[in-house]
Amino acid sequence: MDGRGALAVLLAIAAGAAQAGSWGLGGHVKYQLSHGRYAADDLATLLGDRSPTDHSLDLRLKAERRAGPWEMSAHYEALAVAGDSLETRRAAAALLPVAGALSVTGLPDDRTRVMDLTHDLSDRDRVAAVHRLDRLSLAWLGERAVLRVGRQAVSWGNGLAFHPLDIFNPFSPVAVDKEYKGGDDMLYGQWVRPNGDDLQALALGRRDPQSGSLTQAQSSEAVKYRGRASGMDFDLLAARHYDENVFGFGINRSVGGAVARADLAVTDLRGGGHAGSLVANIDYSWVAWARNMYGFAEYYRNGFGETDAGDYAGITAANPALAARLARGEVFVLGRDYAALGLQIELAPLWNLFQTLIVNLHDASGFYQLRGVHDLRQDLQLQAGVNFPFGGAGGEFGGVATVLPGVSTAPARSVYLRAAYYF
Repeated sequence: MDGRGALAVLLAIAAGAAQAGSWGLGGHVKYQLSHGRYAADDLATLLGDRSPTDHSLDLRLKAERRAGPWEMSAHYEALAVAGDSLETRRAAAALLPVAGALSVTGLPDDRTRVMDLTHDLSDRDRVAAVHRLDRLSLAWLGERAVLRVGRQAVSWGNGLAFHPLDIFNPFSPVAVDKEYKGGDDMLYGQWVRPNGDDLQALALGRRDPQSGSLTQAQSSEAVKYRGRASGMDFDLLAARHYDENVFGFGINRSVGGAVARADLAVTDLRGGGHAGSLVANIDYSWVAWARNMYGFAEYYRNGFGETDAGDYAGITAANPALAARLARGEVFVLGRDYAALGLQIELAPLWNLFQTLIVNLHDASGFYQLRGVHDLRQDLQLQAGVNFPFGGAGGEFGGVATVLPGVSTAPARSVYLRAAYYF
């Protein structure tokens, strides 16, 4: 099914909703303006504008209906990006082509999904836009069982910034917008036991990015059991993911008013050996200076990462397991050990300040984010923020060396303004 077919389905749903009157309709429109600054010796400066200005637009229309035990969900979205960074991305892709979950433009691409529900609206040097169905599913909801088929999203694990157990389309730890996780085409089931424990299972098909054929080697099957014992919740995970076995264990429990969590994932690598990834965190809410506060601290062990900053430049050849996960959008960092800290301060009932700090513990480079969010009214939100990578030459966030002499690459320091309207 192509993008035009997806749009036809949406229009048919909307027409039925108007007649039936029992559909839940809603959505949002979001606009972001951002401006960045790269170092003089950065690859982005060499290929494009050192101080890029960019625009992005996100429109989502939702139609959902429940009739007896049946539930249908369809989410249409139109996404657009424009500006200097798009030209730079195209130049970088021409210099070093990569295959991943996103297209060269950074917009979603359904090349590897079972259904092709994405269609290009524009694909020019400085402007790119797509429209697509990000959700399209039919579910049967029983008293203790759920069965859902189609495009949907599933999130597993206890991570706050990093998510080793969430192997299906996870969020980047520095993503600005985490409201909707990208949907995947899968069959999902859940069974809830009388004691409240539950068993979840899924089968997620994918196409080979080169041949376009559905293959077992690209697909995933997983089961997860969630239970409670000795005053704590636990998760047990077993998966076959991209032709590799993954086993996971997670726990969380209350500790003196805070909540402590930990996840461990062990992967049997196709090339031999094992890789273990771990996340452990604690978060707590309190009141100080008559303001509500929330904070968290997290440690992340990336079992696929490098401990030596000098190895970053040759990752594709020297560490294929990490390179594959970076391309799939499954792992987002190059190193081995990280600390993440987060703080939220409610400055006023409708105005919150968020801070996040992520530090690579091997090279002392890091990424600091500061953003303020103001709810102007119930359906209108304004956000402004700063992204500030830091570190020395050779550090992951300070400037990784490239194959070009004297040229490095690092995230841009940037500021942005974002508005969101909900309906």
